[in-house]
Parts: sequence; C-alpha cells; structure tokens
Amino acid sequence: MSTWHIHIGGLVQGVGFRPFVCRAAGSMGISGQVSNGNDGVHILFNAGSEEAQLFYSKLLQQPPANALIRSHNMEEVRPQTFSSFRISESDPSASPDLLLTPDIAICPQCLQEIRNPDNRRALYPFTTCLECGPRYSISTALPYDRCHTTMADLPMCMACEEEYNDIHDRRHFSQTNSCPDCAIPMHLFDNNGVEITKDPESILLIVNESLRHGHIIAVKGIGGYLLICDATKYYSVSTLRERKHRPAKPFALLYPSAEMIAADVHLSEKEKKALQSKQAPIVLCTLKDETGTGICTELIAPGLDKIGVMLPYTALLALIMDQWNKPLVATSGNLSGSPIIYTDEDALLWLSDFADFIISYDREIITPQDDSVIQFTRHNDTPVILRRSRGMAPNYYPPPFSLEKNVLAMGAELKSAFALNKGDNLFVSQYLGDQEGFESQSAYEYTLSHLLDMLQMRPAHILADSHPGYYVTQKGRELAEEWKLPLTLIQHHKAHFAAVLAENGLLSHSGKILGVIWDGTGYGEDEQVWGGEFFLLYGPQMERYCHLSYFPHLLNDKMSKEPRISAVSLLRKDIDQLMTIRDLFSPQEREFYLKLLQQPLPLSTSSMGRLLDGIAAILRLQSFNSYEGEAAMKLEVAARKCTDTSAAPYPVSISQNQLDWAPMIAGVLQDQAGGLQVALIARKVFLTLVEMIRLVAQNAGVKKIACSGGVFQNTLLIELLTEQLGKDYKLYFHRELSPNDECIGFGQLAYFAWEQHSLKQQARKALEPDLT
Repeated sequence: MSTWHIHIGGLVQGVGFRPFVCRAAGSMGISGQVSNGNDGVHILFNAGSEEAQLFYSKLLQQPPANALIRSHNMEEVRPQTFSSFRISESDPSASPDLLLTPDIAICPQCLQEIRNPDNRRALYPFTTCLECGPRYSISTALPYDRCHTTMADLPMCMACEEEYNDIHDRRHFSQTNSCPDCAIPMHLFDNNGVEITKDPESILLIVNESLRHGHIIAVKGIGGYLLICDATKYYSVSTLRERKHRPAKPFALLYPSAEMIAADVHLSEKEKKALQSKQAPIVLCTLKDETGTGICTELIAPGLDKIGVMLPYTALLALIMDQWNKPLVATSGNLSGSPIIYTDEDALLWLSDFADFIISYDREIITPQDDSVIQFTRHNDTPVILRRSRGMAPNYYPPPFSLEKNVLAMGAELKSAFALNKGDNLFVSQYLGDQEGFESQSAYEYTLSHLLDMLQMRPAHILADSHPGYYVTQKGRELAEEWKLPLTLIQHHKAHFAAVLAENGLLSHSGKILGVIWDGTGYGEDEQVWGGEFFLLYGPQMERYCHLSYFPHLLNDKMSKEPRISAVSLLRKDIDQLMTIRDLFSPQEREFYLKLLQQPLPLSTSSMGRLLDGIAAILRLQSFNSYEGEAAMKLEVAARKCTDTSAAPYPVSISQNQLDWAPMIAGVLQDQAGGLQVALIARKVFLTLVEMIRLVAQNAGVKKIACSGGVFQNTLLIELLTEQLGKDYKLYFHRELSPNDECIGFGQLAYFAWEQHSLKQQARKALEPDLT
C-alpha cells in the first residue's frame, strides 16, 4: 500500500473542509491525516493506486457547500504508515497562498437550534457551526485555526470539546464553537457607559422593552455596530435622524422573515434568494403603494420608491427579531462621514450620543465591514452591487487576468477599496468609504496593513489614481518610496473601463469595444474633470473616443453638493434660460453667480453625474444634496413614475468627438414651460442617455458596449439600455463588483495587466520578420 499526498488550494479553510475529508476517509476505510497550511489543505494517506484515485475524485466532486477549489494535485510520496485518520496540527511555515473565507450568515440549522427550547443552544446569541459564523472579521493570522482568531482566549467547555472532536458532529473542528456553558461574555450598557447586566436572556428582554418605548439600541454585529430602532414608530426614526444628523439618506430595515418583507415591498424570487443567501446583503426592493407593517416609509426613505431590506445574519440579531417580530431600522453605527465603529471602546465613547443602550460582547472584531448592498433590475433580474463588503469581501475568483508579480492597487478616493494580487489569488478589500477624513484614512491604512500581514506579502509594484491630490495616491507614493518600489499612475476612467472589461473576460478581445464610463468626477489627462466618457478598445489601443461637451466646473466640491450650481453651469450661455432657475437662489446669490460667470473659468467638466444633477435642479427635484447621488436618485424615481411608454428622447448630436447636450437641456426647459409632467420629462432624459450611447456606438462602428461608473447603479438606465439596444448590441455590465468607484482598485490591476500584455504583443510584433 502506497502513501499519497493531496494538496487542495482555494477557499478551503473555515468551511469545514478538514472534517469533510475525515468523514470521506472514514467512509472508505482510509487511514492518514489532514491539516491546514498557509497554502490550503494537505492530506497524507495510505491507499492503493485505484483507491487513492477514487478518494481524490470524491473530495473534488463533493466538497463542502462553502468551499471553492482553485487548485489541486495528488502525488505518491515516501512511505508512511497510518493506523487511523485524524486532523493534525496546522503548518504555518509556507507563504500564504489561499483565498480568505468571508463571514457567513447564520445557517438554517443554527436558527432551528436557537429557537428550540429543548436544544442546549436555545436562545444562545453566538451559535455558529462549520457552515456559518464570523471568519474574515475575526481572523488575526493564517492558517485558519481558533488560535488565529479572536476566539483564541475563549476556551470551550467539555460538551463543546466533545462536539469539536466528534467526526460525526456538525461542529467537528468548528473553530468558532461555543455554547451557554462556555459563552462569549455579553454586556448591556446604558448611554453613560454603566453596565446594566451580563445575562443574555435579560439583555434580550430589556432590548425588546426598550424598543417598544421608542429607544435606539447600538448592537454589535459581525463587522461592526448597528443602530436599531422601531421602524414603525415616527418618534424613534425621527430621533435617530436627528441624533445622526442624517436628514434624508435612506435607512435600511431589518425584518424577522422574508414573508414580512413581502408585506412592504414587491419581492422577486431573485431578491428573496439574495436575502436568504450566505452573504445576506441588504437588498434594495421596490415599495408597495400600501405597506403592510406600518413602517414610516417617507421618514425611512424620503422621496424614494425603494428601501433596503435584510434578514438577521447572526444568532444575536435573529433572537432580537424573534422577540420583536416587526421591522427595525438597522443602520451603520458611525459618526457622519466616518467608518463603521467596531471596537467596544469606541462604541462606548461615541455611540452613546446616538443610542440609549449599547450591546457588546467579548469576541473582538479585527476587520470592520459594513453590510453589503445590492439591487436587481426589474425585467431580467440583473444584479447591481452597490456596496461590496460583509460576506462578499475580500476574494475575487476566478481572477480574469494574470500578473507576473505581486501588485498593490490603491483604488479611488471616494467609495474606496484597494486591490492586490498575491500569485494567482486576487483580493479586493471591503468598502472603505470616502478618504476625505482622518478616521477613514486610518481605517484604510489599518485594513491594508492587516491584509498584507495576513498574506505575509510585500508588493513588487504599486498602482494609484493619476489625481495628484488624492489621499490614496499620496499614500501609494509614500509606500512606493518607503519600500523602494515602482509606482504607476492610472487614469480614473481607464481603470473603470478595464474593470468592466476584465469582469466580462474582454481584456484580450481583438475587436472593437466601446466603453461608456459615466460618473461624477475623475482627473482627466487634459487636467479637466472627466465623467461623461466614451473609450474605444481596439487590440492594444485604449483611447478616449468621445465625451460630453465640457461645461464649467464651479466652486470645486460645492458643485457636487448643490445640484443648483450644476444647473447654473449648464444654463450659463443663455440669460433667459438662466432666469428660469432664479428662484433657487437668493438675490445675493444671484449676483454672486452672475459675477462668477463673467470671470475666466479655468476648470471644466464632462461629468454625466453633474449633468443629471443640473437637470434634477431645473426640474425642482433637488437643489441641495444631503447625501451623495440624492438628486440623481430623485430623477430616477420621477422617471419610474412615468406610464407613457411612447415618450421619445430629446435631440443630441456629435461634433468633433463631443456629445452636445445643449439641445436636450433646451427640450427639458421647453417641456417644463409647456406644463409637461416632471415624470415624463425625467423619462425622456433617460431615453436621451440611451440615445447618446446608440449614437456614439454607430459612429464608432461597434457592436459591443461595456458600461461602468456610478451612473450605472441606476437600474432604470440599465433596463432602458437593455430594452432599446439589447437586440442590436451586446451589452456588458459589472458582475461581482460595483460599477461605482469601489471597482477602481481592481480596474487599476486590470489596466496594468492589459498594458503589460499589450507591450509584450508589440515587442513580439517588432521582432517578427518583415515579409512584405
């Protein structure tokens, strides 16, 4: 009988792979051992050649549900004799070469246990198993073992030890195993930081009673603290808005069941499946005209026709919802514009301003993460990721390109997420927010440092955005200097284009592809503010083919916060048009802007985001943004209300590779003056955007169109594109990443890979003999 070694790489730790191997070996009477290593799972065993092949095939064909096998091999090795099959000690000696297990929402079996009064884990708030629980958020090092998590100092009781060592138990080698007898200590504090009780059942009762009285509770989740309150009580929701200084940005809601969600929103099968998935994201769903639970709709999502809904993804949240049995507001516990609070110390220090009570526990969070957010288009259920974080980060698999060396891409300044590869593994960090403040920058640096330490990695090259003033660019330059590495700057919108190309396997496509990259802002190669861009990929060439006609970029960031300023910029050339929005400004403001427009304006923009902002202001939908994208969202809501399917687009034209939007604005003003409904005007605007894309595609002679940028978070636009252009053009959108700036780090890596490949192709071509 020979000795064999199987090595399996990929997402194979924290998913029950070693217990699975043990059971498979036991069923076949095979002796040997299995262990975790920094490069995956290693299996040594005794078997004949035919039996070894059968065992190998069984492992590959029936892996655990949460596993993802990236690589595998089997070879005969020097003889060793085993008398049984066991899980042996992990070997951390190799350099990490594996995917990192994301946090997994509570599974149906664990939900049944906490709801069963006869089960020993009844009402236990930290129930987990091999199939579910925190992973990435509590990992301190690799390989994945309890000693490398924040459970290291929390010993198991005898009963949990027995489960852990029982090959037939569903918690065999479950690294997060605990129960009421070896419970993770739990705490309830008032907003003065005074501990009220440590008893879990008492905490649940107090929370339920407090919610009934309209109180706000801060509760520790997997990736950070949430603020929860009664979504049906006007006082509670309005108090939360007041305390958080959040006048209009929508809140997400936590429901006890999908059935209750369906009482308030139109819930498709795709949306329900996403809610109940192991990622358990927030899903944006369309509100019903009349909701069934009594939620304060207009206070939760002012002026919008969708709300974000989710189901409990931890035992603690499930127990709270079981007792409460109504919708709760569940929003990130953070200071305005700052990252989610995840340490108990910061929660007691800062969240006491927002919450009446704070629930914490002694399992530390190492990697903070907000809840992921997705939505679906109406007709073909295309998913659009709005925020990629808990449950989705940090792996990207399979990698759609290869790099010869390890590269770190710093990502974008807004909606930041860095990306890196280590060998054949590709990682995109969780959403890290806007890098304008010290807290966000500290969170970015901490997350980057932690992931590099986990992977025991130092990059060989750094990529950054070409904007010289961005924090992420400056940080990339600082790291490049410190580590003596080359730094490559990549234009923002080219990174967007490369990202959507890579996601659709088009980086090495030989034909023409049109890239439509529409967003709010990006530093252009002409030092202007780009954002309404059309790129053409043709073999080794990527060029800016066309763009929206420039208009003045007024008052820097103030323009993105006040859509009325975009309106001023769009209407500046015609005093009669400009006068149509005079009511949006005070007399002093009107005088200021008239003088401003008479001065030389050195900075221009082609931003589609600002164009839509300006139209929203002209239509009196939004003059001031209280959160990013508010005006564009209100414009989309208005367009969705239109029932006239015969609406036609406004006229547009191309001149000298610029799309002239002025006729569209003139049409909007004419329709407005004629008393046309705002909903119909808004729909005509979005139809015009589709027509712009058709016009440019015709001019470029392309049949393939790839779309990226924050504007393509708009599901109405995607639906209209699919309806109007889907028969004549092949349309490509993002798949696993958001179209917003979260994809920029990934896109920087993709652009770098494409550029390196193109340079090699050109070098090869130069060496070919000239046969002409």
